[in-house]
Amino acid sequence: MCSNGHTVSFMTRRQSIGLILGALAVIALVFWQVSNVIRINTLLVTNEQKQRTLDSIQWRARQEQIAIARLESAERIRRLARERLGLREPEQPPIIVSAPEP
Repeated sequence: MCSNGHTVSFMTRRQSIGLILGALAVIALVFWQVSNVIRINTLLVTNEQKQRTLDSIQWRARQEQIAIARLESAERIRRLARERLGLREPEQPPIIVSAPEP
């Protein structure tokens, strides 16, 4: 009681410490959550960049496969054989010789 007869309520030291620790825990949790959100956003940006790089590499690989298929085509090989090596198509079909059976 105060000198004027009113009851004054004060927090005990234990309650004060509990309140302060609780407030600090809440602040720590908020900072932890914010840091998690920032980290997730960073990872999402990194993931998007890597996905764009992967898409580009896959596109390039498809282009290379198309180029290889063109280079391996039988018609191209025949043309190069005629133009560069002077080879020509046979006038007659090849004769197959088989070895006599023993």
